[in-house]
Amino acid sequence: MLKKNAWRLLVFTLFALSLYGISRLYYHLTGGFLIANITSDFPFQPQWEVRPLVAGEQEELTKAIEQPYFYLGKGCQSYVFASQDGQYVIKFFKYQRYRLQPWLAYFPPLPAIVKYRQEKIDRKWNKVDGFVRSWKVAFENLKEETGLLFVHLNKTNNLQQQVTIYDKIGMKHVVELDQMEFCVQRRAHMLCDALLDYKTKENLAGARQLVHQLLNLILSEYSRGLADNDHALMQNTGVAQGRPVHIDVGQFVFNEAVKQPVIFHQELFTKTYKFKLWLYSNYPQLGEYLEEELQQIIGPTYSTMQPKWRK
Repeated sequence: MLKKNAWRLLVFTLFALSLYGISRLYYHLTGGFLIANITSDFPFQPQWEVRPLVAGEQEELTKAIEQPYFYLGKGCQSYVFASQDGQYVIKFFKYQRYRLQPWLAYFPPLPAIVKYRQEKIDRKWNKVDGFVRSWKVAFENLKEETGLLFVHLNKTNNLQQQVTIYDKIGMKHVVELDQMEFCVQRRAHMLCDALLDYKTKENLAGARQLVHQLLNLILSEYSRGLADNDHALMQNTGVAQGRPVHIDVGQFVFNEAVKQPVIFHQELFTKTYKFKLWLYSNYPQLGEYLEEELQQIIGPTYSTMQPKWRK
């Protein structure tokens, strides 16, 4: 009897491990993408409404979505697909992170369970609402700085357009855009790659100009009370049409405090800290240039500053 039970336990364990292995392999191959993961049932949210496109913007959007898109990658907030002509990306919100775990729905309605479940729901909603509002802020106030062509944050019936996307394993999906929350953005090359390309071509002047433009872009945003709460500058910044742009637009907020020098000096120091270290390791001449620029912007307190990371 013991041998029989041990055999059953072994078979069950192997079966469970096989299922786990298959699920992990599927996740690796697909990036976890499913149409269900980019589909929501959110009702209309007035705080998410954005201004309509003007004629020229509508024409470029039509050009952008009248072509297929292919899986490019994923971030914390979205799945990203690149256009066939290489000029655009389309991003769909990645909702599975912000849904309540199914098992929580089956717990008995005890007061402590109900309270815990509601707290989870509220936290997840606040995260979703925060990054959706950020896309709105970026589109309406930082269109050029982000390369955004269009954001669609509430379900509609006036687009009446579809887009064809191919997932990571090449499966074709036709998506009804009226029913999706998404954005279309000009595709950019990563900032660090662009700077290394300048280094390879021994174009220090061009690299300095790009860094100078980047600092001016950030300072311009601070002067308008716009803050990016994500300090990952290298991961979130690209170069499009020869100019720096924000690739990730998920943590922009209005914050009047960043207009104050004492605040934006610290923000700028923290945001560029790891970038400066990377430059000193990979492009020392440019690292020195960045430090000179920061010293000029921040002034004497620069030498005593330390980065302050958000928790």
